[in-house]
Amino acid sequence: MNEEEREVLKSIYESDTNFSVVNDNTFQYKNIIDNDRFYMVEIHWPDNYPDVIPVINLDLFSNRLLTNEFKTKLKEKLTADANEQLGMPMTYTLFESVKDFSFDGDMFLNSLVSNAFAALPSSTTATTAVNPTSIASTVKKEQLTKSQKRRQWNHRTGGDDGQKARGHDWVDIIRHLSQSGNKIET
Repeated sequence: MNEEEREVLKSIYESDTNFSVVNDNTFQYKNIIDNDRFYMVEIHWPDNYPDVIPVINLDLFSNRLLTNEFKTKLKEKLTADANEQLGMPMTYTLFESVKDFSFDGDMFLNSLVSNAFAALPSSTTATTAVNPTSIASTVKKEQLTKSQKRRQWNHRTGGDDGQKARGHDWVDIIRHLSQSGNKIET
């Protein structure tokens, strides 16, 4: 039965680049939220599948910025859907549930700095009071020499690639043509 479901999944998601087969029993689906944000759901079939619910994995590298609240809500939803489908092939249904899942809270962490504080143990935060603004302010600016600054200034006034913008000398060309062009005699 697993072989049949595997073939059906491959035929359904044949042209879908968001679906991938990791191995014979593990499948991933990437749910795209907008141009630069997405998350992945991995479903692994245990030995007794479909009589037991599959292993639902959200702890993937691409999901590192997802909030724990979002992960638990999505996992609860998928587990409930899998319990309703016990004894039947359910991977397609679970991937469709991922597409239809709506969440009211924050899906993604606001920044990597907040992620770093979430990963700190509570004993560390109690003994060492770390200010998030002090971490951001420790980034040093690159020190340039006077000649490096001058070279950058010269390149920037000429454009990003060192060339001047189109039409920068049109006034000079028009003045030149008006002085040297043929005069129309009346």
